[in-house]
Amino acid sequence: MSLDFTVPGAFDTQPAQPAAPEIPEPPAEPPRPRRTPLPPALAEAAEMYAAGQELDAMRRLEAALKSGEDLGEAALRAWGGLFDLLQVLGRRPAFDALALTFARRFEKSPPAWSAVAEDDEHTAAETTGGRAHVSLSGALNARIGEVLKQTMKLAATSTLVRMDLAKLVDADNDGATLLLRGIAALKRANKEFVFGSPEHLAQILAAKLVPGERRNESMWLLLLELYQQAYRQDEFEEAAVNYAITFEVSPPSWVALPARVEEAPRPAPAQAHKAEGIALSGQLLGATAADFAPLEALLAGRDEFDIDARHLVRIDAASAGQLLEVLTRLHAKGKTLRISGLSTLVAAYLETLGFADVAEVRARVI
Repeated sequence: MSLDFTVPGAFDTQPAQPAAPEIPEPPAEPPRPRRTPLPPALAEAAEMYAAGQELDAMRRLEAALKSGEDLGEAALRAWGGLFDLLQVLGRRPAFDALALTFARRFEKSPPAWSAVAEDDEHTAAETTGGRAHVSLSGALNARIGEVLKQTMKLAATSTLVRMDLAKLVDADNDGATLLLRGIAALKRANKEFVFGSPEHLAQILAAKLVPGERRNESMWLLLLELYQQAYRQDEFEEAAVNYAITFEVSPPSWVALPARVEEAPRPAPAQAHKAEGIALSGQLLGATAADFAPLEALLAGRDEFDIDARHLVRIDAASAGQLLEVLTRLHAKGKTLRISGLSTLVAAYLETLGFADVAEVRARVI
């Protein structure tokens, strides 16, 4: 009986098979430069600034620098962000003090104060979206009368009046009297108005008022109005009792105001900038896809371009999201994108949203 269970021909030499063609490896993408995550202080301040909370952003960076919070490689950027905020808020003395500290610590020249911030006059102007914008700076005093006259003229054709108070550094009873008259006129005309940073002026007034001292009644009444507009009922109730005791009257009553959803102004579209790129400027707030459509169409036939953002003051979350979508589509088509001239805080904000993944984000050097 055969014990060979081998399949016939199993061990025979097989004819050589042609070698499979080699498949070339795809070219490796060049490594992206390493990006260090932003420290919490800078990232949070950038988000606050984008949301219009300049005072909160300033306090966050001030606290980080004074406490020695670890800022890593972004220490200079955090200082630059604080310089930007002091400039925006018109706080020249604080800016100069910070500049001295900066020069001692880093042994280099600090940023210079912009001449634009030298003007401490109150201003009123019409903005996009049928709104009037009033910026009060310096001291709230009798000089506010002229800007209130302009405000009333603008209010006649505006849907909303916004009064920004963050730049105020002082107030007196004359200024409070005039501002109260302006508020009363807006209410009589059924005009909607909103305060920017009402808590800031309330803090200035509260520090000047002493319960029992029967003077500066307009400042007391303006303080109550500001607490009302800021939805600070506890502070309102306490101030109302102190006012009633001081002037021997019945305390004013809290009136619950409806919650406001402030409608952002329409931004100006991106504009052509000479022949080499485009420019973004001013405040980009509440932008939609339609606002950036011209930008995408303008750059459709180009492989490389620059966005000049030297004059971009602020960009909010909605606008940044729409711009990021446009740049992401362009990047996917192989476009080389650069955003240059950004302020420290705007650049940091764009980085937190992922702009650095689709474009080169260049901030101004301090």
